[in-house]
Amino acid sequence: MPGSFSPKLPFEPIADHLPTLDYALILALIPSAALLYNRSDDLVLAANQQFETLTGYHSEELKGISLTKLLSKKLDTNPTGSESRKVHLRVAPDETLPVNLNIKSLSQTNQIVALIFNAEQAPVAPQLENTLLNFFTQLTSITQQDSSFKALTKAAEVLRDHIHPQALAAYLFESKKKQLLRMDLELIPPGSQFPQELSPKDLADPTNISIWQAGQPRATSLQEIALVQGSQYLLTLPLLYNQTLEGCLIASGNGSLAEQTSVELALLAKLTAGTLHHLAWVENAQHTLQNVRQLVQIEHALIDNLEEGIILLSPDLLIAEMSPAAESMLGYATSEAFCQQAEMILIGNQSLAGMFASARQGISTQIGQDFHLSTRTGRSFQAEIQCIPVLSEEKVISIILILRDRSQSEQIRVKNQELEQRAWLGELSAVFAHEVKNPINSIMTGLQYMGMTMKPGDPHKELVNRLQSDCMRLTHLMDSTLVFSKPVDYRLVPVDLSILILQLLDKVAPRMTNLKIKYNFDVHPDHPMVKADYRALERVFENLINNAIQAMEKSGGTLNIKVTEADPHLMPAQYDVIVADSGPGIPDDLREHIFEPFVTTKSTGTGLGLAISKRIMTAHKGNLYVESFPGGTMFHVLIPKAE
Repeated sequence: MPGSFSPKLPFEPIADHLPTLDYALILALIPSAALLYNRSDDLVLAANQQFETLTGYHSEELKGISLTKLLSKKLDTNPTGSESRKVHLRVAPDETLPVNLNIKSLSQTNQIVALIFNAEQAPVAPQLENTLLNFFTQLTSITQQDSSFKALTKAAEVLRDHIHPQALAAYLFESKKKQLLRMDLELIPPGSQFPQELSPKDLADPTNISIWQAGQPRATSLQEIALVQGSQYLLTLPLLYNQTLEGCLIASGNGSLAEQTSVELALLAKLTAGTLHHLAWVENAQHTLQNVRQLVQIEHALIDNLEEGIILLSPDLLIAEMSPAAESMLGYATSEAFCQQAEMILIGNQSLAGMFASARQGISTQIGQDFHLSTRTGRSFQAEIQCIPVLSEEKVISIILILRDRSQSEQIRVKNQELEQRAWLGELSAVFAHEVKNPINSIMTGLQYMGMTMKPGDPHKELVNRLQSDCMRLTHLMDSTLVFSKPVDYRLVPVDLSILILQLLDKVAPRMTNLKIKYNFDVHPDHPMVKADYRALERVFENLINNAIQAMEKSGGTLNIKVTEADPHLMPAQYDVIVADSGPGIPDDLREHIFEPFVTTKSTGTGLGLAISKRIMTAHKGNLYVESFPGGTMFHVLIPKAE
């Protein structure tokens, strides 16, 4: 192929000393005798052919020796710039050669330097050596970039400064598309005349540097473009790393490229390709690490929010990690249980030895039938444990334990059973109440007739009156049972709480005066409007006020009713109505059950008033709850505001 060549570099890189590859290649280009020297370790890293010829040493003898063995006196190896020093170089065990030494830095820290020796009578070419060293400095700047884009930009700049082309483009190989994509670099001169995408087949030789000169046959579309642009040459510089294409530099211009630039171009291509490969590896590693971190974050989020407890064991059954749920179940922090034997922490009513033995053999097992675990404090709870061995190459590398607290499930099962029984009881109560009301009404009618026909002073008059009172109480009980048992369709309208409560207080004011009960009503704002069924809401407050009066009827007291804005975080927006009395309070054993049907603190109550009130407020999307203490009770009624 015209102009295609693959220059042989002075030597191939040593796998264990890749950083010295760049320095050694530059060293081979220096026309004078030269050494590559590590000042920190006092070690000769490499020598060029000219140094071997000058001293008679073989390269294997020089590699890794101390500089003091080559010089007659201890030498200050700080870089000398353009100045040179006279030193005596050992060329044989008993002979020395007077030479001029120039020391050039090859690293930013001056750790690696080039020692350039010239015999006193030999001609010196410092300009050529300085040009090469400056070229090397530019090359090292490529390796200092932190992205493929920047490295390719720097490589293009080095090529521009070295051959001064009229057009220059840089391509990066996209492995997914299997195409070379032109990078939008802000280069002068630009290379916009070259295609945006190239196939490796579009290059004259995708494995070697190629230079096409005007007048030679044109074999590629790139050469056609160069000819149309009036260029006298086209350089394609494939960037290969271990025979894998990483990118390509393309340049065109006038004149011809010097033959001596071939090794320098090969050095540029090899160094750039290696840098691109390294950066691609780093970018892939960072991307993989980011993915792993995201997966770990997801895993931790899942584990932290699982209701099940997760315990990670080593193959020898030592605890390595516990999830928050496991810590909560057992009462141990991970730091306390770390490296403890699992059976020292997982103490139950059954031995776990069989489960662990199976896990160490790679067999998953589960235990949970009548199994109970004990917490750190000794509390026992019904539990289930699933044991899962983690295998790698048929070897157990870890064991995962999944703990489930079955006590809560059992409580839910019992609660559901109770709810089912209550639903059945509610239906039965509704039927019973409906059927019983008719006989009670008949009995009441008969008693009223007997009372009307009795003569004054009849000894049975008091008995009949008592029976009538009992019938009225039974009728009230049946009505309450029907209200509680049947679903009600409430008609929600705007209701003024202030007016409703004041009307109820006016009704009971005489009764409270007789019982020496004072009352206070505080409302803010003046006319709070709520969305409610008027009669249902009236029933709730009537029940709460009557309960408060009955709690204070023996010794008097104070009834306080206050209307305020509820917690602003509640949705929908609500008012909080507090009904408080100074009575004896609700006993602790009844407080948790006070809203359940047929639970009452009064000997004559039905036990349905608060249960009905609670149901009414729930249907209104509000709430009813109680705070009680010796010397008082406070009921909170939360009601949604009217829109």
